Amino acid sequence: MVERGGRFCERLVILLAFVLMALLIVNASWATEEFALESNEPCKTCHLDETGGGTLTPVGEAFLSSGYKWPPPQSSIGAPKTFGERIFKMLLGMAHLIAAFAWIGTILYVHLVLKPKYAKGGLPKTEMRIAFISIIILGVTGVILTKMRYHHPAALLDSTSGKLLLVKIGLYLFLVLSALYVSQVLSPKLKKLRAGWQSNDGVDGRPAWVKVEEALYDLSTSERWKDGNHFGRHQAGEDMTEALKGAPHGVEKLEGFPTFSMANGDLNRESKEVRLLYMMAYVNLGVAFGILLVVGMWRFW
Repeated sequence: MVERGGRFCERLVILLAFVLMALLIVNASWATEEFALESNEPCKTCHLDETGGGTLTPVGEAFLSSGYKWPPPQSSIGAPKTFGERIFKMLLGMAHLIAAFAWIGTILYVHLVLKPKYAKGGLPKTEMRIAFISIIILGVTGVILTKMRYHHPAALLDSTSGKLLLVKIGLYLFLVLSALYVSQVLSPKLKKLRAGWQSNDGVDGRPAWVKVEEALYDLSTSERWKDGNHFGRHQAGEDMTEALKGAPHGVEKLEGFPTFSMANGDLNRESKEVRLLYMMAYVNLGVAFGILLVVGMWRFW
């Protein structure tokens, strides 16, 4: 049953990837009679081919950038593009699309197929590498493509597509900041937790945990376990079951501190870092779908 569920999720991710590809690749510069009737302009106003379709003129580029707003803002009309500029723009666009597929695809795969628990011990290096390479490519190509399409900053606010682009940039920056926080702050903490409860020895600011029978006690706030050391005799990160048998007190002295039960060598209760990872994972998934929504509105609204 689990295997079937995994296969279903993999197919779902592949389907979503194709949907994303369709949203991004579909040609948004269709030549239709409707545009000509609305603008009361001949096809050659927006297309180099007088019959319509194909390469756009500067006015056509501005019309596309404005979200099909006629007349397009003068600030968005630039000089005609040379053949070399069109090739360069196409290559940049391809790199932008590939990076988008890689990044969004990784987010969907990790969240829908592997589930966030996959990263509870720290983010895998492969996924992190793909994400940051994609982020860099998206950022660089996005800036260049934006400058090529919107010849003046005012054009971003004068058109529907420009405003949607600003929203998309905001969502992109949110995901970038989230990725930096998770990779540089949260992931190292998760890796420390994964090393086992013995690593929580109270040294260098680490929690001070001790094990008694099948329970773990967090003694980090105890003055008697400062820096994880108990009167120079015991160090946190140890199994105190046998030591307590010869101690002047029993386990009742520990019962006022946070307690974790153990099962198969692992904690039943998720740490706050793991819970934060889950929360951020699903927020990021929502933001990723938000970007797809913006792209869909940009293309089809």
